[in-house]
Amino acid sequence: MKLKSKLLAVAAATLLALGQTAIAKDLKIGMSIDDLRLERWQKDRDIFVKKAESLGAKVFVQSANGDATAQISQIENMLNKDIDVLVIIPFNGEVLSNVISEAKKEGVKVLAYDRLINNADIDFYVSFDNEKVGELQAQSIIKKKPEGNYFLMGGSPVDNNAKLFRKGQMKVLQPHIDNGKIKVVGDQWVDSWLAEKALQIMENALTANKNNIDAVVASNDATAGGAIQALSARSGG
Repeated sequence: MKLKSKLLAVAAATLLALGQTAIAKDLKIGMSIDDLRLERWQKDRDIFVKKAESLGAKVFVQSANGDATAQISQIENMLNKDIDVLVIIPFNGEVLSNVISEAKKEGVKVLAYDRLINNADIDFYVSFDNEKVGELQAQSIIKKKPEGNYFLMGGSPVDNNAKLFRKGQMKVLQPHIDNGKIKVVGDQWVDSWLAEKALQIMENALTANKNNIDAVVASNDATAGGAIQALSARSGG
């Protein structure tokens, strides 16, 4: 939580710096979030809004609920409110170039938070070292289960971070796969990172492998939660 708080504080301070054309107390920030059904984004929103408002800004928040078209529409609505700065946590970082071009024409500063937006003229990008996160995830599970049948559960297939997590995971896992200690018995990506989708995937994987899965490499809390729910139901725990 400390790392997230620090990152969001930096993001909020950066926004105020980017919005220096406006008086701080009059600065209006639009925050377009991928999906507030996920607890992680709820926490990040609260930290961000608190910090930005403490610096004198006003923040408008909307959630796309995992819908790229809805997110574009919401951003267009924010631009109509004459915002000074736009913060985007994209559902799909590949489809926002046109609406960001609109923002830039209107002089709005654009910040991509946590997820990169491709092919767009953004002013700032704030994120973690996502490959390193993937490495740490894989290292942690190998310590618990150094060999056996592994199931790989990736994040949203349209989220660039999910690919970076996987890249980091495989840096750690591949040597163990090559020497035969780890066998990958399944690999699927979870639409919108939703726990209920991860639950369904895990249930199907357990059925396909006759419950013979020793470890699951999940890429975030929600996907891990769905996997745990399925595993607990099968084990009776």
